[in-house]
Amino acid sequence: MYTSRHRLQHLPAAAGAVIAISFLVPIAFGQAQMPAVFVANNGNLEGSVTAFRLNPDGTLEFVNRIVTGSRPNTQVPCPGCNAYEIAISPSGRYLATGHASSNDPQQQVSIFEVAPDASISQIGAFMVPRTPMDVVWISDELLTTVRTDTNPCRVTVYRLNPEIPSLTEVTSQPGGGFSTYLAIHPSRQYLYVNNSGSGGYFIRAWRVEPNGTLTLIDTEYTGSYYPLELTITNDGTKMYAAGGITHVITGFHIAPDGTLSPMAGSPFPEFGSSPSNVFPGSDDRFLIVGHGTDATMRTAAIDPASGALTYTGYWFDVGTQGTLGDVSALNEFIFVTDNSTLDGQMGIYSFRLYPDGSFTQVAPIYDTQGIAPRSVAVWKPRFAVGDLNCDGLINAFDIDPFVLAITNPGAYQQQYPNCNIMLADCNGDGQVNAFDIDPFVELLTGP
Repeated sequence: MYTSRHRLQHLPAAAGAVIAISFLVPIAFGQAQMPAVFVANNGNLEGSVTAFRLNPDGTLEFVNRIVTGSRPNTQVPCPGCNAYEIAISPSGRYLATGHASSNDPQQQVSIFEVAPDASISQIGAFMVPRTPMDVVWISDELLTTVRTDTNPCRVTVYRLNPEIPSLTEVTSQPGGGFSTYLAIHPSRQYLYVNNSGSGGYFIRAWRVEPNGTLTLIDTEYTGSYYPLELTITNDGTKMYAAGGITHVITGFHIAPDGTLSPMAGSPFPEFGSSPSNVFPGSDDRFLIVGHGTDATMRTAAIDPASGALTYTGYWFDVGTQGTLGDVSALNEFIFVTDNSTLDGQMGIYSFRLYPDGSFTQVAPIYDTQGIAPRSVAVWKPRFAVGDLNCDGLINAFDIDPFVLAITNPGAYQQQYPNCNIMLADCNGDGQVNAFDIDPFVELLTGP
């Protein structure tokens, strides 16, 4: 394994290892203390990642953007271009993007740290063998990619050491002839990959062992229907796969041991044309579906028992065929990316989702300031401002840690390592000081 705190160039990747080609900023504690939305911009000539804060009314506030690579034309290698998929770690501390650049002998995984204000800083760019088409975090330490230009494709788990920084291969397992999407169970115990290529169409499942290795537990075939992007409901009981040009959505029940079984009535007929993206609403009442051919976003009601999908009749047209990049949801809001200016605009939309599955646009499309915005990752803080001991409650037990955070930040961070000191920023000015005392008291005593 080769690692460095300095920029490295033109070094071959060793087997079972990843080269860190840059170290960009020092490590600092992370995790946004407010809801946030992150977008991977999939430009051929420039890859980048954009951070937004999500306001209570569903509007988005631009925070910053990090360029991961650029080039004058596509004949020049650019491992950091084409930021394709994006994922956030369970604690919200790290973001990762996989890149799918052309004409490159090796590909790149970029990793960022998320600050309390939702801004991002790149901590490393790692050369990996083959194309990391999708990325998911098992934990803050373990990152998984799917390599798509081998046959079979490979599902590979890496261990992140942010202090060096480095990624070290833990295990690599065969996927399918064309595996492009991963999904992680909410418990982080089970990992899934699709196959829409040779060897039959299927979804493969592994149990994640404590050391990060993978044990195969299931291979569920989908007949003549593609399983493309995979998504799992927040309660961990249901999985859906977009069927693309096979014009269906397949549905599966997830057993407590992580294995899959087809839902009655699956595959479900498409609602638009060529479903390409799927994501559950935050309360699992609706499935948000993006379509490739007609570039529409639509909602379908999820039967809580059977998992069956019923189209609500509500839809939004992003524009020209192929311009819908991704769909996602957080709280009562839906996000959709438009990845091309062919229809005159490019960026990310925010919608408010209502109990009947209808939705309304919150504001005009937001510019990500990047090229070809595609994949979306969302973050909801684990703890509220004022919860200084991170027990999920704001009460008298938070008084002592609050005082400690104000008077001795270092001691607070040592005593409460799983908390973020910015939880004491009760007036929201980005600082922890005496001006936070009165707002903290108001949080304790209520209005």
